[in-house]
Amino acid sequence: MSNGVIFDKTMQMIQDRLSLSSVNQKLISSNLSNIDTPGYKTKSLSFEDSLRQSLEDHVLHMVRTNERDLSPDDPAKELKNTSVVEGGPVDLETQMVNLAKNSLEFQYMVAMLDKKFTMLKTAITDQ
Repeated sequence: MSNGVIFDKTMQMIQDRLSLSSVNQKLISSNLSNIDTPGYKTKSLSFEDSLRQSLEDHVLHMVRTNERDLSPDDPAKELKNTSVVEGGPVDLETQMVNLAKNSLEFQYMVAMLDKKFTMLKTAITDQ
């Protein structure tokens, strides 16, 4: 994405979040497809807590007081720093909740993207 006025940080963050939702969907699907596989451990992304903390720091203009803290300078960077974490055995109910949550988050981000494009269209056509 461009760093211009039309495609700002919001667009980049929406794009990054949609990409992460796609990766998360694949992990959840993999967990569900391996529910009966002996010894299989669930896999999940560990970005949510890091992103939430980074965004809160960014909005509140907090400073880093400990070297282990996330940098409040670039929350979009935290979206790219994901890692897959292994958990325990696959629990069907937990995975279905994760699937529904991920689907809602994806739909929300698509709605945000649609609103952004609607605003751009309105600005361009002056209607």
